[in-house]
Amino acid sequence: MRKLLLLSVLVSALVSCESSEERTQRFFNLGNRALNDGNNLQAIEFYNQALKESPNYAPALNNRGVARIESDHPYEAILDYNKAIGLDPEYIDALFNRAIAYEEIGQFSNALRDVQFIQTLKKDSAYVYFYEGLLQTKLRNYDQALNRFNVADSLIPSNPETIINKATIFYFQEKYDTAKVLVNTVLGLSENDANAYSLLSLIEMERGNYQAALAEINRALDVVSSEPYFLNNRGFIYLEMDSLQLAIQDINRSIVLNPSNGWAYRNKGIYHAKNENFEEAIAMYQRAAQSKEFIDELYFYLGEAHLNLGDTKSACEAWAKGVELNELSSQERFNQNCD
Repeated sequence: MRKLLLLSVLVSALVSCESSEERTQRFFNLGNRALNDGNNLQAIEFYNQALKESPNYAPALNNRGVARIESDHPYEAILDYNKAIGLDPEYIDALFNRAIAYEEIGQFSNALRDVQFIQTLKKDSAYVYFYEGLLQTKLRNYDQALNRFNVADSLIPSNPETIINKATIFYFQEKYDTAKVLVNTVLGLSENDANAYSLLSLIEMERGNYQAALAEINRALDVVSSEPYFLNNRGFIYLEMDSLQLAIQDINRSIVLNPSNGWAYRNKGIYHAKNENFEEAIAMYQRAAQSKEFIDELYFYLGEAHLNLGDTKSACEAWAKGVELNELSSQERFNQNCD
């Protein structure tokens, strides 16, 4: 006991000899270690101690923001990034992290603003242009997205991830032949690319080739057997084939694997609509909207469900939201049914 007491006194004496700057760095390093180990709450406490010593220590603010977003608190993370950027307006890590946080809460325009500012600081970063392409895609600004992916491709040529996203843009623009050429390019660079098979599946489905679509998504699942988005895509193919029992099995499994998968809730809504359970369908579409993801044709389907219940007003409100998001099907239905 006496030895322990002496040791405690010695440690206390050593700590008391630390300067405030040294204590800041010690707590900061402990926070980083906890963050790397996935102990986010412990990391936040250490960063709190570092900031108690040095309230304007921007790296601790940034890293506490990372710990907070990893703990599913993106709004609190944004506050930390704001403070860090206020101290250093060109703090690239904090700017990028804030963009990611904005994206997570569905504020794509704010994320885009940060990424475009980063481009002025890092003009030759392929990833910055690639990330802008992803954000432009979520904003349905497809021409701008393609332009950004092309810039990324010029900086790092033949990157399969960039090329598959270019193919996805052509898919959204219904330029299926061009999309398919790019997908085949990816498969030439990266054999058994699961995302390439998944996109081929979507292209075949749009062409009405459901058996071919099913074969391609099964190839993707052979590569990554429990990928929730692939399972959900297969569920959607089954919906289009009116194999409703097979569809709901895949969709439910996708939700179990990723409860925040908004696409799966959209497809579960389609399943209920096909069974003429329109109130359940609306609940699923509304749940999908809460995810803040880019989800194609969501408000078109929501409007259809309201219309099937005889609620034209709510249908038009849904389609109007779809029009804001550049949903072509919502635009068509709004023009047909709404003043």
